[in-house]
Amino acid sequence: MSQFLGIPTVLCLRSRFSIDFSLPSAQPAFVPKTTRDRAPAQPHDALVKWTLTQRRHALSLVKAALPKEVVDAVDWSTFRIEKGSFVDDDLRNRYSDIVWSARLEGEEVFFYTLIEHQRAVEALMIFRMGLYMWRLWEHLVREQPERTTLPPIVPLLLHHSDTGWTAATAFEQIIAGKGPVREALERHIPHFELRLVDVSDGRAHNLADDALTGFVEVVLWCLSVAYDDERFEQEIQRRPVGKALAEAPAGPHRRAALGVLFWYLVSTHPDMPRRKISDLLLEAGQGAQEDVVDFMAEIKRMMRDEVKLEGKREGIREGKREGSAAILLDLLAARFGKVPVAVQARVEAADEKVISTWAVRVLTAGTLTEVLDGDAAGAPPKPRAAAHRAGKRR
Repeated sequence: MSQFLGIPTVLCLRSRFSIDFSLPSAQPAFVPKTTRDRAPAQPHDALVKWTLTQRRHALSLVKAALPKEVVDAVDWSTFRIEKGSFVDDDLRNRYSDIVWSARLEGEEVFFYTLIEHQRAVEALMIFRMGLYMWRLWEHLVREQPERTTLPPIVPLLLHHSDTGWTAATAFEQIIAGKGPVREALERHIPHFELRLVDVSDGRAHNLADDALTGFVEVVLWCLSVAYDDERFEQEIQRRPVGKALAEAPAGPHRRAALGVLFWYLVSTHPDMPRRKISDLLLEAGQGAQEDVVDFMAEIKRMMRDEVKLEGKREGIREGKREGSAAILLDLLAARFGKVPVAVQARVEAADEKVISTWAVRVLTAGTLTEVLDGDAAGAPPKPRAAAHRAGKRR
């Protein structure tokens, strides 16, 4: 079997559907997902999904990852996105996928791309990739039961981790056995390879760089420096950020590209102030300066509004805490008489949770000390009324 053309070519990111891989099932395998089924989105998912659902950017990545003979044979004017996701629901916070298709010598071909979010190497990833490919084939057969052949699939894995990819890239590499017996079994073992795009060290390997759009280059670099503030700050000026943004038409589309880049960088560099990220992006954005300046001005306005809103929220929280402290002091005075200055200071400095605890204790405690520190044994004090009634019975 050909390593590429014998396998349907599919490019996958998360979509609105999922497949249940149970061959004996009488139920359709391709079913809509409800919102409740969706796992929380990862910042990587948002960035890559936006990029690879833009036809021009997806086309550049697929062409850059494929062998030249395949690129030359595909009719790229027929390249289109397919609706569907084949990743297990409980793994959607670790992986996302997207499917594209085109015509190859008059026949349909699929491109399947799996994007990792976990930043770790999974030893049996090639097995998982095979499962997702079989799910796609299963869907095609269910949709078109009259089929007598299956289209080829080229599986593409987008990976970034601290170590780089170290696991198998061909299915036969994970099958146990060696020597003459293994050779005899070879014809019975499935054979396929995934196309690996590893951006772990800051450079996308196994790609024809001249085929990539500038924006895809920047996106792959952003993935490689995620959560590494030092590399991000050192390398951003050497990246074609301005060129990448200038490729997009001026106006809403360019601002959308800026937006996904900026919020991805904010999400993956949480210890770096947003203002610093915006300044670095502005400095690197030569070539699309006007749009970058306008966008960053809007971001700064949003940040100022956010600071003001948080200040209002903090004022409300502080006012509520002060009011609770005043009520507690009144209860203490009514119960135990004049409240000492030290106790008053302690109450006024306490947070809302502690004040609530003391407010419950004041109803049953026998002394101020029990209110503030509990009784000597650490157990809640007995209700005074109940103790009084028990004494009368004795």
